Amino acid sequence: MLTINNKKFIKIQFLYLTKNNPMETYTPETLDQLYEIINANRSHGWSSFLTFFRGQIFDWPIKPNVTRNPSLSDEQILEIEKEAFSEFTSYSEGLRILEHFEKDSTKHAQDWHNLFQAQHLGLYTRLTDWTQDDRSSMFFAVDDQKEEFLEANGVIWIYKCPYYPEDDLLINFNETDETYHFFDQNPFELKKAYVIKHYAQFSDDVEDYAGEIRRFRQDGSFIISTSKDISKSIEELEYVSPHLVKIFIKPSLKREIIKHLGEDIRDYIYYSSNENNSEQTEKIGTLTANTNQKYFWKK
Repeated sequence: MLTINNKKFIKIQFLYLTKNNPMETYTPETLDQLYEIINANRSHGWSSFLTFFRGQIFDWPIKPNVTRNPSLSDEQILEIEKEAFSEFTSYSEGLRILEHFEKDSTKHAQDWHNLFQAQHLGLYTRLTDWTQDDRSSMFFAVDDQKEEFLEANGVIWIYKCPYYPEDDLLINFNETDETYHFFDQNPFELKKAYVIKHYAQFSDDVEDYAGEIRRFRQDGSFIISTSKDISKSIEELEYVSPHLVKIFIKPSLKREIIKHLGEDIRDYIYYSSNENNSEQTEKIGTLTANTNQKYFWKK
């Protein structure tokens, strides 16, 4: 159990999403207290889990972007998702987007890759963004460019994702012997909401491909929702919720985090192109925005 000596520190009561597995919820007052919580929940070499973080400027449920339009039924979401993803796949073939290195030897490697790329490049997908970099999660908990939530609590989620075989919720594409068989499975037909760790592709000209540098700098991972539970928030999944820690980020702590991260963090996190592909990146952003509007918000 985490012990905090500072009297101002408030630990909220456990939120019971399951009868026997409480989700710990905290409200730190200072940056030092926040780091103490993070470090107490961070995985180590002997841990049976890997730690992933997610920052939000407001306490929204953790849901994929394909569910943003509340008027759509699950059946409509799944059908629209197919159409939008197919359109993205068709126009991305003519753009400077890195192809997958196993696309010719596995059944669905390119589908997985296109799904990852679509998420990074702005298309609505069934993925939610996570990271193994706590600073990135802090940034996304305070990055309120429209200043809509300056006086509202943000959230940093910690997911202590189990990866031992008896309770395996992790697909790590960097562990080739253990997980490459997932490249032969359709990512839209999984039975569980897995955490997906990116595989590493480092071509000499990787900076010339849209979205690649942003992906590496954010140390991005995903949780992929299943078709069955497409509209259910991640924290409501009974096999995920016991492994979650929820940290409320008060407005005063948001301001402390902003000062701590510095002025250059936003440009560093969002960097997605160099001069060789800036036009391509801008074009892709326009295309994905139009696709989102066309399919997910059509009248």
